[in-house]
Amino acid sequence: MKLVINGDDLGYTMGNTNGIFQAYEEGILRSTTALTNSKYFEQAMKTAQEEHPGLGVGVHMTLTLGRPLTDCPSLTNPETGEFYPGRKTVWEKDPDYDEIYNEWKAQIERYIAVAGHLPTHLDSHHSVHDATPQAKEVAFRLAEEYGLQLRRYGSFEFVSGFYGPLATKETMIRLLEENKDKDIEIMCHPGWCDLELYRMSSYAADRVKELDVLCDPDVIRYVKENNIELCHY
Repeated sequence: MKLVINGDDLGYTMGNTNGIFQAYEEGILRSTTALTNSKYFEQAMKTAQEEHPGLGVGVHMTLTLGRPLTDCPSLTNPETGEFYPGRKTVWEKDPDYDEIYNEWKAQIERYIAVAGHLPTHLDSHHSVHDATPQAKEVAFRLAEEYGLQLRRYGSFEFVSGFYGPLATKETMIRLLEENKDKDIEIMCHPGWCDLELYRMSSYAADRVKELDVLCDPDVIRYVKENNIELCHY
């Protein structure tokens, strides 16, 4: 069994980012995806490459957090210049899918410019990459262009259920037990809850709980005893 534990939101805040690094160093996480439009992205990548070279880093494509890298008026609030927050608003604004393609491509290209190589894979913040049939088509187009795997459509079966009240060690072990004959990805959001994250995200303190689970001795022991291969894309 191969297991991808992917920590979403690298670069969101430095506290959140350092929590992801801790989950890699002390826990079962081996994969993460970066918000390349974040002001902390370059710093996060520098630390990842210099101090955590075995950590796989992909691109966490976004339409719902921060400022875009391109001119995309159909995707942004004209008063702030930022993406519309929340999971649903952008889809209610009649988005231009050419703008989505250009923006996601710019986010991937920024990763390549900073890292010096391709990302490991693609996924998205708030699962926008397949929120509509047209968005899914754009995401598939980019995945094919860059030769990258896309969350939920690649070689690892996506397993949900580790989030919020369900982000416990009992849930993690149950998910692994139920899928022990498969190669799977489990999405997670570990992090340290710094003040910036607390102010920006409704999912803040829960990230520390997730970090605790990923570094839990019982979880680590289960992985070792069942010969589960921790990996990234």
